[in-house]
Amino acid sequence: MIQSIRNIFEHNIRLLGEMDKAVFYFREQQCDKALEHMADSIDEVRLVIEAIISDREYFNVVNTESMLEMLTGILEAKRNHDYILLADLLELQLINFLIGVQELIISKEEIEFDEEIYRNNIELLLAHSDGFESRLTEPINTSRLLESGYRVEFTSCGLMTLAAENEGCKYYFHTNSKVQSEAYLLARHWYQKDKASYIIYGYGMGYHIRELIALAPEAQITVYEADANVIQLACAFTDMKNVLSSPKIKLYYDPEYTLLREQLTTLPDTGALLIHYPSYKNIKDVEGKALLATGLPWLKAIASS
Repeated sequence: MIQSIRNIFEHNIRLLGEMDKAVFYFREQQCDKALEHMADSIDEVRLVIEAIISDREYFNVVNTESMLEMLTGILEAKRNHDYILLADLLELQLINFLIGVQELIISKEEIEFDEEIYRNNIELLLAHSDGFESRLTEPINTSRLLESGYRVEFTSCGLMTLAAENEGCKYYFHTNSKVQSEAYLLARHWYQKDKASYIIYGYGMGYHIRELIALAPEAQITVYEADANVIQLACAFTDMKNVLSSPKIKLYYDPEYTLLREQLTTLPDTGALLIHYPSYKNIKDVEGKALLATGLPWLKAIASS
């Protein structure tokens, strides 16, 4: 992917995350928060549109006139403080437009494995986490991972999702559409003002962890993961700095669930146990699943359905 296209692609990932949050807050009539998420984004949208116009050969199916009309409508609704219309324009026009651009780029490019980014992520992980040394010092073996049922795929927003297999079934760890939106909704559901610490099982690609950090920056967040393959793929296809740069985060490789079991015996009232369900589905150890089932009280209800 050439650098100019990569810049558009990466800008759009950030813009999609911000615009989704703005829409959520507009719908809740928290317009001040919505406008905070829009603060720098309109200028970035302009830059993206200008970049697309300047590379018409690559973006030959994108209608320049409709892009400019869309931007004009958004600016007018914002100027008129018509936040119902503004939310509609963001959701139905701008977000769909950005996704269309991402999907166009994805259709013309291939999934890239950047060895330098992978090694940087591994170094960061080993410096800020515990227990991974024995598995992550060996190079990534994509053929073995494919044979074991692991897949990484582009989502329509441009981030990567992960799929795996267990008990004869394939399942996804994150949506194939707006990953940041899904992660934000889950983190908002998890967040509780009276909790000083969160114990989480399941790292996936880390998106839900990153959103919880943003919502609870003062909380201590401890993440346990039993599948080193998942962490290795996260190192290969995500930016680990988004998660591990926080001093409040600790990530443990715990294949026997020993550390997690010990942690749960001393969980204070100000702490919360959170289970990332796709990661739970990925557990192959019967005792591990039994240990974590308490964190998903709705499991019994769906077991009989």
